[in-house]
Amino acid sequence: MKLLEVKNLKKRYKDKEVLKNISFDMDKTETIVVIGPSGTGKSTMLKCINRLVEPDGGQILLNGQDITKARRVEKLRQRIGMVFQEFNLFNHLTVLDNVRIGPWKVKKLSKEKATKLAMEILKNVGLDDRANAYPAELSGGQKQRVGIARALAMEPDLILFDEPTSALDPELVGEVLEVMRNLAEHGMTMLIVTHEMSFAKDIADRVIFMENGEIVEDGTPEKIFNAPEKERTHQFLAQFTNR
Repeated sequence: MKLLEVKNLKKRYKDKEVLKNISFDMDKTETIVVIGPSGTGKSTMLKCINRLVEPDGGQILLNGQDITKARRVEKLRQRIGMVFQEFNLFNHLTVLDNVRIGPWKVKKLSKEKATKLAMEILKNVGLDDRANAYPAELSGGQKQRVGIARALAMEPDLILFDEPTSALDPELVGEVLEVMRNLAEHGMTMLIVTHEMSFAKDIADRVIFMENGEIVEDGTPEKIFNAPEKERTHQFLAQFTNR
């Protein structure tokens, strides 16, 4: 059974068709990177999968269960984590509280167990020494690593990353990508939207190229980056290799 199956996903905003019959699936422990021009529906697709945006048609199956019909969306989001462009941390809470609040308040772990889990995860992302700091005291890269830790603390089946480095200064991008690379090596299932092409080529099991709300091409990094079948894929990637 596939971990995730997206079938004929559709989304429209007024007269603009943002997603047009998007279909793909992914296995457990697989890392898929989604690339393509800005404004082509990549982020909307992630938000539909996490039910932050309601799709207008199609199905999304998680471990065979149709989650487009799930009524308890908060339960669903325990199984599908999401890391946003703009961190979305609770500024009035410490780093530790940002990470342990989900397991403690949502999953009903004891405070002691939630704290232990949070500290283990913070250590894994290199921030255990910042547990008592507040978001305002952190760099952008540190904030994003807290965002990743918060998603991991819910022990999800899948984590969605919506351009996780786009809001960072260039010198801070590497520390976030290194955490994500480590997650991939340890078998975390990840669906990543990014403009970091060298990272995509390095980390992905599969790459999906999207444009105008459609999947243009889907294949291995070697195929997509070195021998794309579609001329539009080649044109898009050429702008990065010519820099």
